[in-house]
Amino acid sequence: VLPMPVERMEAHPAARQDCGRVALQRGPVVYCLEEVDNGPGLNDLALPAKARVAVRRDPKLFGGVPVLVTKGNRRSPADWKDTLYRPARHEPLSVPVKAIPYFLWANRAPGEMLVWIRESDHP
Repeated sequence: VLPMPVERMEAHPAARQDCGRVALQRGPVVYCLEEVDNGPGLNDLALPAKARVAVRRDPKLFGGVPVLVTKGNRRSPADWKDTLYRPARHEPLSVPVKAIPYFLWANRAPGEMLVWIRESDHP
């Protein structure tokens, strides 16, 4: 019997690219986000700091492997046509987030993968 709590891991502050980001881990298993589950633009997703992360079995994924599910925030991609910068005015959209064990990524459709996920104070 091995305790398998879901934990948010943070990197050392000297790991600049991971500052303000967390990785999801359950027991010894590190999880990742894939585009096939969460859509394109994974770096625009953010996990609210207080969001509850649940463990679910996905019968369609490798015979029922445990996945992590929660709610995250994402900016709407609408109204950005031909615009590179604009005043910050977005209200983030609440979106479902699904993380799979890192060792299983790249076994379905081609696309992005992300381990270190932005964390936000926005609920």
